[in-house]
Amino acid sequence: MSHDELGTRLPTLDGDGLQLRWLTEADLPALMSIFSNPEVMRFMAREPLTSPAAAEEFLLSIQQGFLSGNLYQWGIERAGVIIGTCTLAGIDRGNRHAEIGFALGREYWGQGLILRALPAVIEFAFTRLQLHRIGADADPRNAASIRVLEKLGFQREGLLRECYFHMGEIQDAALLGLLQRDWVQSPYASVASATSGSAK
Repeated sequence: MSHDELGTRLPTLDGDGLQLRWLTEADLPALMSIFSNPEVMRFMAREPLTSPAAAEEFLLSIQQGFLSGNLYQWGIERAGVIIGTCTLAGIDRGNRHAEIGFALGREYWGQGLILRALPAVIEFAFTRLQLHRIGADADPRNAASIRVLEKLGFQREGLLRECYFHMGEIQDAALLGLLQRDWVQSPYASVASATSGSAK
């Protein structure tokens, strides 16, 4: 049993025309396609996957993160295909805080899909996990991701200068945060709440 009495796997969440679900070995080709792409990985804190074995190790780390209770990573499914992931990481139950992250296959960029998926994860974090705050950090050059977070109510809170060395370059990190009391006033919260009853 997980730390949040979720059983042996994450519940499936309904997004706006999408499902967020537990990742399995059948999803390894999709994970390899998404997380081996240098464009997708440019602003993420891990190196691109380089082999099927690396994809298997990545999936195992996701599943072990769930069992340890500090990382919940859902696959975003559209029409039966995993097209990306949404993640709650660094889950701190004592301080009621977690960090949110997301990735989307390169061919699906620019379609507003993350904006349709993330509200379900945020609603889960604030209602099921009873978190008080969700943080995020993003490379300031990653304007599209920051724009999505700000639409969902995240506020810019600071900048960490040159804090990552990733894929051969030094990167800054813009810090953003969302409080539960601000989320409940968001129009995206009402949409997510309407579908949250179908989590299973």
